[in-house]
This record gives sequence, C-alpha cells and structure tokens, in this order.
Amino acid sequence: MEENFVIVNNDFYEEEYKALCRKFNSNPTCKNVEFNMENKDYFERMKHLVLSDRRGEVVFCVIRPNGKIIAITCEGYPNGVYRIPTGGLGYSENVLEALFREVKEELGLVVEVIKFSGVLKINFKYKDESFMFYSYLFILKELGGILLKDALDDEISEVKEVTPKELQSVIEKLNCISGRWKEWGRFRYITSRAIADELKDLNVD
Repeated sequence: MEENFVIVNNDFYEEEYKALCRKFNSNPTCKNVEFNMENKDYFERMKHLVLSDRRGEVVFCVIRPNGKIIAITCEGYPNGVYRIPTGGLGYSENVLEALFREVKEELGLVVEVIKFSGVLKINFKYKDESFMFYSYLFILKELGGILLKDALDDEISEVKEVTPKELQSVIEKLNCISGRWKEWGRFRYITSRAIADELKDLNVD
C-alpha cells in the first residue's frame, strides 16, 4: 500500500539555476537528497521556515588570502562543532543578492565567486509529510573586509581557519552528534560535506 505523503509546495526555480550556470560558465549537478528525519520538532521548525519565508539557503565556502577555509560555530552549538556557513534565501530574493548579503552580514567580508557548485535538492521527510529545501553551493574568494569585526550581526561566535584536508575531519563531528542536535548535525553535515567534496575536485590545497 502506498504512503500518502502531505507535500508542502516549494518549487525549484529552474530558469534561475540555468542563469547561474551561464553566468559562471559552469555545469554543476543538482543532487537529490532524501533526508528522513526522526525528530518531529526539528522537522516542524524547518517546515515553518519554508512555509513562512524561505525556499532554501546559500552555502558559502570562503577561501582566505592564506588559502584556508572559514568554518564557523555559534553560541549554543554543541562543544567543538564547526560547519561551513550558510544563509537564508527568500522566495522573492535573487540567489546572488542573498549570497553577498549573507556573507557581509555574517562574516563582514567582501567576496567574489570562484565557482557555482550546484544545488542540493533536499527532500525533508517525517512520517507522512515532506517538503523541499534547496541549498545553493558556492566557492568564494575573500577580497576585503575584516572578518567578524565588519559583520552586521553577531550570530557567529567564533571562526576556525582550516585547510581543505582539515575540513574533512572538522565536519565529521557534525555526523556524530546525539540528542536534540542530532538532526541539525546530520543536515549540516550534508551541506558542509558537499563543499568539502567540491574542494577536492578543485584541487584546493
């Protein structure tokens, strides 16, 4: 017997995706991710974001002048946990506008895009409900600004500069979280892992 899923409508903006590919002369893949959740509270929290004002997010890997990658943590996160930064993408918002806004707000930096690395089309599922969420992946080069000091908000409490190789071990901790942060950790492992894999493909040392 087939399950009758309740689906929250959140369509993918195909033409916008194609325009990004043309702009950055890239041919990235859209990866479909099935995310089966055990925690109803976190599922409801994410669903509320999609229903209210968010179709997805921008995931931004910033490469510093020293060649290292910025990983971030926030107050209240489990101890020792860092991830690749992200920022919300509204329904009426342009992806690139959201990208540069979020980088400035959260990190205080001016950047340029090295590569548009595609989209994770994440299907969040909990029992008989599901909804789509889209994570747009970018590799960026830092051009200016003072890290955190020039940030427009104080959401990020600390940054860690890591090499691409070190990033692999840093993000593994996301996939080992237990308790109420478990689902969040699994989600953030997916987005951070996608960036780590992209850096390997780019041969960034």
